[in-house]
Amino acid sequence: MGVSEKTRKILWVQAGGRCAICKEQVITPGTDSDDPSVFGEEAHIVAQSMGGPRAGGLASELINGHANLILLCSKDHKRVDDQPGHFTVERLRQIKADHEAWVRSVMHAEAGRMRLVPDPMFPQPTVLKLITRGNPLWNMVKESVTFEYALPDGLHDDDEDLIVEFMDLLRDYLDIAGDLASVRENRDAEKAIQQYVSQLAERGFLVGACVRRMLLTGGVGQDATPWPMLRVEVQPSDSAVVTTDSGMTRPHQEH
Repeated sequence: MGVSEKTRKILWVQAGGRCAICKEQVITPGTDSDDPSVFGEEAHIVAQSMGGPRAGGLASELINGHANLILLCSKDHKRVDDQPGHFTVERLRQIKADHEAWVRSVMHAEAGRMRLVPDPMFPQPTVLKLITRGNPLWNMVKESVTFEYALPDGLHDDDEDLIVEFMDLLRDYLDIAGDLASVRENRDAEKAIQQYVSQLAERGFLVGACVRRMLLTGGVGQDATPWPMLRVEVQPSDSAVVTTDSGMTRPHQEH
């Protein structure tokens, strides 16, 4: 199973379309007769094959996740694979983290920095879907690229810990959802989400979610990129308002 399309998008955007080592843009301009030439390569930090450089020590389902990939030009990719003693796992992870931090700082300094805007082609949801089973929320996770959440104020420590664990689970699944291909893997994800939804319901909380259709604009590319955003809220059942279509209104909205 290779790198998913969603993982590629995340990797290229976070890297700013530049090699993490030399900082060169890994795409050349097109011509009147030909498309641009791409010489960027998605390199594994921990090798995909057991005989590869820096192999081992990482669960197989995480090998093709964006956290284990670094964007490099073809020249530096060759260096990295030929010199594993110098380019260790720890060094490559630090190079990746430093590069992505640099990209963020550059983008924020530019007038046309990358930003998320609502997609005008889709109506923005005004209510959240009430989540009572794992399957609907898992389907939302699979189609989303980014994630936002809301927690109620004044929580007891044990309730807050449970909700934070739930949100962390969703964020982790968001990173690897595109790499889970088998029915068993998907079903296990649904069950894990269902367990948290049930535990929250037992403690008097409702879970609401929706997918906001957003566009990523600015940055290296000129064209806006679809960037679906999953929004999840957990609210006490005695303060949530359930609508006639089984959705849960956001607390800050008036209806």
